[in-house]
Amino acid sequence: MRMKQFIWMAAAAAALVSCSPKIGYQVYEVRSHDLTQEKNAMVFENEDCKVSYNLWGNGGSMAFIFENKTDRDIFIDMTQSFFIKNGAAFDYYADRTYEARSYAGISAGYSVSGYTRLYNYFTGVYRAPAALSLKESAGLSNAVTVREPEYVCIPAKSHKIISVYEIAPSRIITCDKQKDYPNRTSVVNTYSEDNTPLRLNNRIAYSFEESNKSLKHIDNTFWVSSVQNFRDKWIFEEKKENVGCYTDVKKKVKYFKVGGPNHFYITYDWKSAMSFSE
Repeated sequence: MRMKQFIWMAAAAAALVSCSPKIGYQVYEVRSHDLTQEKNAMVFENEDCKVSYNLWGNGGSMAFIFENKTDRDIFIDMTQSFFIKNGAAFDYYADRTYEARSYAGISAGYSVSGYTRLYNYFTGVYRAPAALSLKESAGLSNAVTVREPEYVCIPAKSHKIISVYEIAPSRIITCDKQKDYPNRTSVVNTYSEDNTPLRLNNRIAYSFEESNKSLKHIDNTFWVSSVQNFRDKWIFEEKKENVGCYTDVKKKVKYFKVGGPNHFYITYDWKSAMSFSE
């Protein structure tokens, strides 16, 4: 009886292992002519301002830091600013309203001038993503309704973060099983600026007065230069870190082996709807 019970338990465990999800990561590398990489950001700079990007994240983040270098206030005209994806323009201003909520030290919602949705933005820390826990969500505060502004004022010698859009690319499939579902990793393709499958523009209009007079324009351009697929167990590495400042107790933390301000990724079901042996 015990042997039968052991066999049943072993079979159940094997079934759980075989049914466990296998996640694929499609990682995109991005290049730009008008930005340079400084530490952990892609940077554009002129005499008035400094604009910094870090695209890394699931879906790709088009959040950016706008730093006012001058002694005068700068006004970003959101009605004349656009995120452009493969030629399709998306308005930064659409007279939208949003609910902003706070969770135990985590903000969630729309962000023009705050630090919402940025997590480890510009820190160079590429940890494995973690979902918001029920314990954290239990600390929900009252919601505040905010309306997006037509003009965002950047005070002299200060900066704000504008976070509205994700890149949200479509997964590139080659119909080559070894490339689309590699046991380790595979290069999907490399691209030039002319044949890239994804071109991005961030167009920022600004002036030194709250009007559309004397507007200056920044047009930052990016394109995908290469795409690579990874199996989940080949894209991470584990490191032991202290649990807190005043203890020697350590825990294992997952980090991406790849990453950087000019990279982003999407996840996909490695098994997909297909049925094939590994």
